[in-house]
This record gives sequence, structure tokens and C-alpha cells, in this order.
Amino acid sequence: MADPTPTTRGDSHPVSRSAASASEHQVASTARRPNDRADLAAFAEGLAARLPGSWTVVAHEHGASAGQLPLTRRLWDLGHVSWAFEQFVPHRDAVLTSDTGCKLIVVDRPRREREFLVAALQPSDGDIADSVKAPASIVVSADPARAAFAVASRLLPRYKHAVRQARIEQLAVSVAAGERVLAEWDAVSDSLCDADHWPLDERYDLRQQQRDAEMWALFAPFLDHGPALVAHAEETLPFLDPEDRVDRRWPYRLRMLGEALEGGARVQAGFEAVAGALLPDHLRAEAAFTEAVVERNAEGWHYSLTWMENGDALVEIARAERDLRGHPDRSQRSARAQAARARSPHALRQPVATTAASAAAAPPGLLAHDRVRRSR
Repeated sequence: MADPTPTTRGDSHPVSRSAASASEHQVASTARRPNDRADLAAFAEGLAARLPGSWTVVAHEHGASAGQLPLTRRLWDLGHVSWAFEQFVPHRDAVLTSDTGCKLIVVDRPRREREFLVAALQPSDGDIADSVKAPASIVVSADPARAAFAVASRLLPRYKHAVRQARIEQLAVSVAAGERVLAEWDAVSDSLCDADHWPLDERYDLRQQQRDAEMWALFAPFLDHGPALVAHAEETLPFLDPEDRVDRRWPYRLRMLGEALEGGARVQAGFEAVAGALLPDHLRAEAAFTEAVVERNAEGWHYSLTWMENGDALVEIARAERDLRGHPDRSQRSARAQAARARSPHALRQPVATTAASAAAAPPGLLAHDRVRRSR
């Protein structure tokens, strides 16, 4: 068999066509597979640009497994990414943070060169109860457009639902703690007053400052994510049983919660303005800051008390929503019952009577005289 016709490349020695073809194939293959992996940082940037809202991206390269420890503690997943962190050592990742505080992590999928894993990171504003189900991670291709659709339609809804459930659990714990603070205050306040309910000495003011500080510490975290909880509850309300809405006075209590958040935000803004105006090197800077904290806690007492009195309404609505998800036929029955009431000849008089009864009813939680006594 005749040898292949030699070809020349410039002034180099003759090279056979088969050798040239193999060399070109090797170069093309290398160009198609840079480092045998798709560019994770570029993929994360493309993914963030296509997700709803505004996102920032921070990419990391890890040379050793020690760099993974912080991310492992914050990982909020029981699926692919959790398995990957246990079985392999990811040497690179990218963290995506939205303007609403949502945090996602992107890592390489082990043994797949053109696929990534996307999972959620735990919120940094509170502990997650064990009863909250972690949002499962997903596998996406290296195409940012396809990946963005999968993340927006599958992972983000799971993440938002899990965050809302975690914060409802946190709210339930805070309300219970607030009741303990109020019970302790009731137990000691009378002993610090005379028969006419006038304070005996400075111990009353010091104990009151302690009460205000404890209540504000329980209330302050909800200044950030409380509005989202109230807004979701208001959106859910029309789908719940009308009788429950009236009997438990949910609309009224949600309005009270909204007013408490607005008032608390104003108090916090005033405190931050005062704290920002202090000179750190001034001799009275520390004392002035302490006075500002005491004043903020005292001014926020009414709002923190209102939040604690009505916060369990959010827990009740979340429970009702969960029951509705488990029994979707209840929503249909509720809608039919509401339509039947609208056709009733008493429909025109019923809303007026219901509104008057709701307005005349005392707010849930503490009785009026208890509120006066606790607010002294």
C-alpha cells in the first residue's frame, strides 16, 4: 500500500496527513474542554443576570478542604449538594445574594463536566428549627438561560416557603418568650409600688428598663422580615374560611401588626440617627449611646407589646394555610359558602353588623386593664 502523500508546513519537515489530522483533532478537543470543566464564575454571572430581582456574585477558589467548613455549616440542603460536600471536596463555588437577602450557592456537579449544582444557604438572621424542611437543591446544565428558568421555577419557591416557615417558627418562639417577660414583670411590678401604685424607689425604673430591653430584643428581628410575613398573610386571607377570619379577628390583628412594624421602624430610625451623630472619641459618647438605647427601648415598648399580643395571628394563619394545602377541597367549599352568603337577602346587613361587632370587640391577647398595668 502506498504511503500517504506528504504535506509541508512552512519550512518544517514533511508531515503525513494522518498525523496532521490527529494533531488538529487534539487541539480542537483541548479548545472545547478548558480544564475539563465549564467556567463556573462566568456561569454564575450569567445565571444571576437572568434571575428575578438584583443579584450579586462572589466566586471562590479553594485549595484545601478547610476552606469549605463555613459553607458546609451554612448549607441548607438534604440533596445533591449535601451529598457532594460529604463525598467530595469542591475546589470552587459561587455565592449568589439577592437584594431581598436570598443566598444561593453554585458548585460543580461531581463526575459531570457540563452540569452544576445549585442549593440554598441558610438565612443569617436566625436559627432554623429542625421542623423546617430544607429546600432541596437542583441539578442544572451549564446553559445559564435554562438554569435560570429551573432555579426561578423550582428552587426559589421552595426557598421562600422554607424561609417563611422558619420565621413563623421563630415568631412562635418569640411570642412565648414575650409572654414570659410580661409574666415576670407582672410578678415584680406590684412589689416595687406602694398601695397607690406609685414606685417605691429606683429599682422600679431599673426593672422596667430591663423589661423594655428584653421585649425590644425579641421584636427587633421582625423589623426586617416581619413586613413580608404580614404581606403574605394578607394575600392568603381571602382563601381562608370567612368564619375563621371573623371569629379570630385576623384582619384587625394584621392591621395592628403592620402598625407595630411601622412604629418600630420609626423608633429604630431615630435611634440610628442619634447613634450616628455621636463622636466616638468624646468623653460622653458611651454614656450618650447607653441613654439612646434606653430611650429607644422605652419608646418601642408599645410597639413591641402590640407585636407580641397579635403575633400569634400569623402563626394561626400559617397553620390554616398549611391545612388548606393539605385539603384543597376546603378552599372550594369556602368559596361556595362565601358566594352563597353574598346571594343571601341578609348579605347587605351582615357586613355592617359584623364590622360593628369586630370594632366593639376587645383586641385579642391581654385585657385592657392588664395592658394599662403592664405599660406603667
